[in-house]
Amino acid sequence: MNQRMIAILIVIFIVAGGGFYIYKQLVDSLHTEVQGPVYATSEVTRGDIHVGVETTGRLDPSSGGAIRVSDALREARVNELIIDEVMFSEGDEVGRQETVVRLLAPGLDDDVVELQNQIRRERESLANLTGVSEAELMSIDPARGVTISAPIDGRVQELDLDEGEEVSQGQTIARVVDASTYTLILNLYQAEYEMVEEDQSVVLRFPYFGGLQDGVITNISSNPVPYKRNEDDEFALGFAYEVEVEGENPGLVQKGMRVEVGVEQENGGTYYFGNATTVDGFLDEQRVFSSTEGIVAEVHASNMAEVKEGDPIITLAGSDVEDTIRNRLDKIRELESDLRQLNSAVDRLNVTSPMEGILARINNEEGDSVNPGDYIGNVYQTSQMSMMTTVDDIDVLHISQEAPVRVMVDALPDEVFEGEVRDISTQWSGDGEATNFRVFIEVKGGAELRPGMQARAHIDAGSAEDVLLVPIEAVFQEESRYRVEVLDEENIPSVVTVEIGLMNDRYAEIESGLEEGDIVITGSSSDLLPTQDVEQGGTLMPETTPDEDGDE
Repeated sequence: MNQRMIAILIVIFIVAGGGFYIYKQLVDSLHTEVQGPVYATSEVTRGDIHVGVETTGRLDPSSGGAIRVSDALREARVNELIIDEVMFSEGDEVGRQETVVRLLAPGLDDDVVELQNQIRRERESLANLTGVSEAELMSIDPARGVTISAPIDGRVQELDLDEGEEVSQGQTIARVVDASTYTLILNLYQAEYEMVEEDQSVVLRFPYFGGLQDGVITNISSNPVPYKRNEDDEFALGFAYEVEVEGENPGLVQKGMRVEVGVEQENGGTYYFGNATTVDGFLDEQRVFSSTEGIVAEVHASNMAEVKEGDPIITLAGSDVEDTIRNRLDKIRELESDLRQLNSAVDRLNVTSPMEGILARINNEEGDSVNPGDYIGNVYQTSQMSMMTTVDDIDVLHISQEAPVRVMVDALPDEVFEGEVRDISTQWSGDGEATNFRVFIEVKGGAELRPGMQARAHIDAGSAEDVLLVPIEAVFQEESRYRVEVLDEENIPSVVTVEIGLMNDRYAEIESGLEEGDIVITGSSSDLLPTQDVEQGGTLMPETTPDEDGDE
């Protein structure tokens, strides 16, 4: 019985203890709610504030000059150039007209030789034309006339001129024929076409003299053409393939002779093609023509005479001949002038700086090929540099034309360079998430600066001295107005509308609405997460005091 009572008392004690614990928790919670939030505050003070826009960009020279290969080399016919030696390194100081790069002109020697050969050929040609030596050529009397000579070894044909006859420019005087090899064209039908191939030997039969001649097929056309057996036939009889044949002339073959062509067969016989042909001409024959108008002063060769290359055929005289000689002499003088100009091009193989300054870069290396007029580098002056940067649509409102700028270069951490805002673009650019405006900054440079250096710029956007300041955390916007919360002497908050002046990332200038010494709220415990806490009498933000520049 006693044990049972003891058990009942223990249960009652446990239930009573648990209820008391729950009651205690509820009472403490209500007490905390009645106590209210804890505020982080700051006093309105006087001080100085400075507002600036921080941005980054790359330095570029404001003035410079291009280093180019002389375009005059093109006029001197120098088209191939190679960089032989670079005299300075990037960053070196160079003087105006100082040699920066030396060039080689591999083609220059060849051009000189070619021009010399051209002059030689012109002199030889005119010497042959006039019959005087090259040493006397430039003092020749044009009235002596010109001599037309044989262009090749061979036999003179179709020469029909007498002394005193007039000859026009371009007129054919004669033909010189090397009759040692003749040519003919044979027309074969399909079956005959399939019997032949290039370089195949054939036999040639002339009805004018006995015996057979040897020949060789030199070319076979694979495209058949309409063929008439006789020129007087009205219509073509069919299609035929043209085959070219060459033969050695024993001395009797002449142009226009009729000839039959055949091939030897395996049985020892000879098959002659169905279509005979005629001798078309000779392998090497050249027309002799007059290069000028004139009168035949002398005929040196007769028709069908054998001549050697360079042998005189006729001599022309007259005013037209004199003009021709003078023109040829003028051409030789012009070529000799070009040669002198080409020889003087060596002075232009030194590429110089157009101005005094710092060598920014040479785009080519030793051994690279360049052309006349090519841009190969540039030189710049460091006394004035520029910086193009971008700022967002909020910061751009703080920037004004001619605003002072302090520029720091990553490569020169201990140096500060002065600058000035020269231009603010009214055109914006954006990627859909941010809007940016371009700002051009002019920088007073120094010898240490180089184009392409990364720089940081602080653009002065304004400052104020001895003004009321509050932490930026105390200011908020409501209904398009700036407002703060102020605690009175009884720690009761109230909302006050204020006028804002300058504002940076830490402080805001108060133009109206507050007085020095007012307590503004910068945060409260009601803004905390359940796991955060504020000590009694503490603040949510670190207590700071603005210095004379408005910075902590």
